[in-house]
Amino acid sequence: MSGLRKLQRDRLQAELSTVGRMLDQLSDEDVVMRFGLQDRQLELQEAVAQLGEAAPDRTASTALYFGGKPVIGSRGVESEFGSRAVTMFQDLVAKQFAHETGGLGQRGIVPNKGAARLHITNVVRGSFGFVLEELDDQGPLLDTALKDSVDHVSDLFAAFCDDNEDRFEAAVAEVDERVLATTKDFFALMRQSGATFRMVTGERDRSMLADEIERAERRATTTTVEDDDESIEGVFSSALPEGHQMEFRTLSERGTIRGRVARSYSAAEIVELNREWMEKPAIGQFKVRKVLKDGALVRESFTLSGVVAPPAEQQ
Repeated sequence: MSGLRKLQRDRLQAELSTVGRMLDQLSDEDVVMRFGLQDRQLELQEAVAQLGEAAPDRTASTALYFGGKPVIGSRGVESEFGSRAVTMFQDLVAKQFAHETGGLGQRGIVPNKGAARLHITNVVRGSFGFVLEELDDQGPLLDTALKDSVDHVSDLFAAFCDDNEDRFEAAVAEVDERVLATTKDFFALMRQSGATFRMVTGERDRSMLADEIERAERRATTTTVEDDDESIEGVFSSALPEGHQMEFRTLSERGTIRGRVARSYSAAEIVELNREWMEKPAIGQFKVRKVLKDGALVRESFTLSGVVAPPAEQQ
């Protein structure tokens, strides 16, 4: 269900609740009003049922609400703030999309930004905000890559505001450094403008109050991620062909490391990797992502990109 459809369902259910309470309060003499309210109740129930029966949305869609100083009730939002916030959010989605599709470099132009373009298709009330959607006339059967990216941005925002440090660190371990930098800029804008924020994406509905926004900005400022290529000696344990997960027992204080197998490996190639290397000495070639807080290492994640024989085996 898209963010807009969820908002429609929530509005209908709230009105249903109100109609139900009004019906409960009517006396036996309020016959005409009862008929009118019962007709409205049936209309609302049918509308809710139709939303539930509709085909699932496969394209990107999100509703962004803003509150606080830049917003005047449900009447409007300061134009400079609103345009900057939407532009930053679009930039963040474009970078996340490029990261997930393998095209985001350490610097320079974000590739394929056109494929990550969202459009403002509606204005939403109850504070003030915008609906941003991917316009795709093809009716995709599976979730689009852009929908996945927007969903991941929603999850990232929630992790930044979460008071659980482990969940935050696990989420940021999947984040590109440029995505992290833009996330910091977004939360800095929210804090400096005295704004609050709500994001509704599918069934995800997350409100971010002032203290959570301050926490998110602080985390984004003190946290960095680094990517290194490392050759690690040890024993290749095994890998799951479908899940692209692996285990590798190192000869160092890292012990057994668990992580991913690069997506460049097909399931058949992972089966062959197990056949050739399972429980054998090897040098694993890894992409190592390091999460640092105030310069100190707090978490590592590993992606296996290759396996070669150790020096003794090559002689």
